[in-house]
Amino acid sequence: MRKFLVMAGIHLPEPVFQQLFAQEPSQQDRADADFQYAHMYRPTTRWTPDFDVLRTRPVVVGIGAESAGQLCERTSEALAKELGIEPVRFPGDHTGFAGDPVAFAARLRDFL
Repeated sequence: MRKFLVMAGIHLPEPVFQQLFAQEPSQQDRADADFQYAHMYRPTTRWTPDFDVLRTRPVVVGIGAESAGQLCERTSEALAKELGIEPVRFPGDHTGFAGDPVAFAARLRDFL
């Protein structure tokens, strides 16, 4: 039986969890985190889409079916509401395309 850890809706096999969280980060891991904090997070979290432009385009807001209550679901729901469209649910969580690419691709084909 495969052992999984569920953390904030993300299912991690035990060996992956151990590799990510149960050891001291490498010097490269620390440098990567420092770069993200210094250069990526602030601009990403402060960015506001141009809703007027998006309303003139065929936009699809996709949400992982297993992302209930997560930040990615809440922000996607808010975006869809602002655009006046219904979000489309896809299999899996926030990265369902990676977790179950076959089911994700089938849903995408059905939707398109």
